[in-house]
Amino acid sequence: MKSKAIIYLTVSLLLVTSCKLEKLELKNENQYSDGSYFTTTTTFNEGVVAAYVCFLHQGMWSRDYYFLYDLLGNEAERDAPLQGDLLQLHNFSFGTSQAQVVKHWQSNYRQIFRSNLVLDKLATWNPALAEDQAAKKQFIGEVSFLRGFAYFRLVNGWGRVPLKPDYESSKDFFSPRASTDAVWKFIEADLIKAQENLPLSHSSENLGRATRGAATAMLGKVYLYQKKYAQAAAEFTKLTQAPYTYALNANFDDQFAPTNGNTAETIFDIPHKWNGWGVGNGFYMFTGQETWGGKTTNTGRAMEYGWNDWRNVFISDALVKSFIYNDESGRAYTDPRAKLTFYGNAVSGGDTDYCNQCSGGAKPYPFNASNGYRWRKYSNYEFKENEEFPQSEINSQIVRYADVLLMLAEAQIEQGNVAAALPLINQVRNRVKAFTYASLGSQENARTIIRRERRLELAGEQSRYFDLMRWGIAQQTINAEKQMQIGSQPFQSRNLLLPIPQIEKDVNPAIAADVVGDWN
Repeated sequence: MKSKAIIYLTVSLLLVTSCKLEKLELKNENQYSDGSYFTTTTTFNEGVVAAYVCFLHQGMWSRDYYFLYDLLGNEAERDAPLQGDLLQLHNFSFGTSQAQVVKHWQSNYRQIFRSNLVLDKLATWNPALAEDQAAKKQFIGEVSFLRGFAYFRLVNGWGRVPLKPDYESSKDFFSPRASTDAVWKFIEADLIKAQENLPLSHSSENLGRATRGAATAMLGKVYLYQKKYAQAAAEFTKLTQAPYTYALNANFDDQFAPTNGNTAETIFDIPHKWNGWGVGNGFYMFTGQETWGGKTTNTGRAMEYGWNDWRNVFISDALVKSFIYNDESGRAYTDPRAKLTFYGNAVSGGDTDYCNQCSGGAKPYPFNASNGYRWRKYSNYEFKENEEFPQSEINSQIVRYADVLLMLAEAQIEQGNVAAALPLINQVRNRVKAFTYASLGSQENARTIIRRERRLELAGEQSRYFDLMRWGIAQQTINAEKQMQIGSQPFQSRNLLLPIPQIEKDVNPAIAADVVGDWN
C-alpha cells in the first residue's frame, strides 16, 4: 500500500485596486473539501489507505504497541536502557498522561475518524462502472473492518469509551462514554458488514489489506472475548474449510522472518517496509509519521529489543520458565518453541547460537548476566550480527492460523467439547515437533493446557495481556511473577483498565465527570 497525500492546497491571491488600495481579497481557487474530493476510485482508495496508515502512528505498531502490551503482560522485562515513560509500563507506575497509553487512545480514534469519513462519502457515491461498484463494496468492507478493530482495541483497553458511529459524531469533542455492551454490539455489526463486503484475497501488490478471512477471524475473537463460545467456534470453524485455504507455515521461524507477508498462515498483519519507495527515514517511529518520516513503514522492534543493539528489554524470566513443564507421564519437558522464541542457555531450552545464515557462519550466543535471556522471535539475528539501524521489515502478526486453531480449541473446551479441542492443539504442537497429547483430561486440565499453549505459541505477539484479562486472572498472575522478578506486586485493581487520558478529560467534560478515582 502506498501512502498518498489526499488534499493539496494552492492559494490564489486576488488584489483589487483602483487609484488607492481599497480591497484585499483572498480566494482559494483549488481547495478541496471533504465534500468535493471523494469522487473517483482513486481518491476513495487514498482515503482508505489513510485509515490503514494509522496502524503505524504513535501508540501503534511502528514502535509503541509492542512495548505497551509486552511489558504490561510481563512477556518483556526491562533492561537498564529502558528509561522514562517506557519504564513506567514495566512497574505499573504510569498515570493518566503516560505517553504510549495516550497515543494509543488517540491513534485508535484517528483511525475511527478516517474510517467514518470514507464511509460517509461512499454513501453518496454511485459509480456507473461495474469495476467501480466492486471497488466501493471492497472499500466499505475495509473501513468497516478498520473501525471495528479500532473499537475492539479500545473496549479491551478502557472498557466504556465514546462511541462515534458516523462522521458527524466523529467531529463531536464532547461525546459521553457508551456502555461496553453497546460498543461490543457496534464492533460485531462492523465486522459482519466487513465479512459481507470484503474479498477472499487480494493481488500481490495489495497484500496487507483486510480480507473476508480477517473479518471472520476478528468476529470470532470478538465473540470469544464476550464468552459467546458457540458463535466464536462457528466463525473460527469457517476458516478451517473451503473457500479458505489457510494453513500452518511448515517452518515456525519463517512466520517471523522478513518474508512472512506471503505465508498461508497469515490472516491479518501489519506490513512493514523500509524505504520501499526510495524516500524514507527509519526513525519516523519517533513522531515522523506522515511528516518527515517519508514513505517508509518499518518497525523498530528488532532494534529496540535486540540484545546486540539497543537492548531495551529481556524476555521475562516467567515466560522463559513456562517453556519447561511436565509431559503426560509427569516428566519435565522442554518445549521446542523455546529455541525459536529466545536466546539463552541450554538449560532453559533457548537458542544457544545465532547468525546461522550469516556469511561467516554461526556464532555462540554470549549468554551471561548481562545478556541473559533475549528475544529471538521477530529478530534478524539469524541473518546478521546486528541491526545497525531501526529498519526491520518483519510484519507484525495480528491474527494467524495457529492463533485461530487455539481460539477454536478454547471455545470448544469452554463448551465442554474437550475431545474436539484435542486435534486442534495437537496440530499446532506437531508443527514444531512437540509431543502430542493423547488426551486433554478434564475440562479444567484442558483449560490449563490451552492457556499454556497460547502463552508459548503466541509469545511476543501482544496476546498474553489480553488473554489474562479476559480469563480474569491478570492481577494475581502478573503480581506473582513480578514478586519473583522485582520483589514487589505492582499490579493494582485499577490496572484492570487503562487510565482515561488526562488530555481527554481536559477537553471533554462528559468524560471528566464520569471518571472514578482520576483513572477510569
